[in-house]
Amino acid sequence: MRPGGQRYKGKTFERKIARVIRARWPKALVRRASQAERAHNPDVFVEGGPRILQRLWLELQDSANPTPSAELEQARRDIDADPRPVEVGCYRIPVAITHRLGSRQILVTMNVGDMMNIIDLDGHHFEIGEVTMQLEQFIGFVARKAQADDTRRAGE
Repeated sequence: MRPGGQRYKGKTFERKIARVIRARWPKALVRRASQAERAHNPDVFVEGGPRILQRLWLELQDSANPTPSAELEQARRDIDADPRPVEVGCYRIPVAITHRLGSRQILVTMNVGDMMNIIDLDGHHFEIGEVTMQLEQFIGFVARKAQADDTRRAGE
């Protein structure tokens, strides 16, 4: 790989994921973290837009041999190290988005309990283990959660 190739490949994948999120939520500000921000922000993050999007801590990997569990663990460590306070009930949700070079599939891996929270089921007794799905499925689940949250707020 040429010098800077890994960085270029990662940047390209981050841009792709940011475009996917922007396409679904055009009013949300979707950003890639700069090198200086990496300590306190995920690879791609959302400001504005649905609250559920703002809670996602997205760690991305585009690799010949992706390691989604390791990326998920990195997201957990970064969340734990983040000194910024969070609102009660709005904890950050670690998410690993991975792509195997040469594949068309982009996969999302997360904790089962966190996925249950996104689909509005009580996931407290499912805390252990990971679940992996296609990116399109994950975006669909997040979109339904955002819509349900909007409907709930409108009824208050």
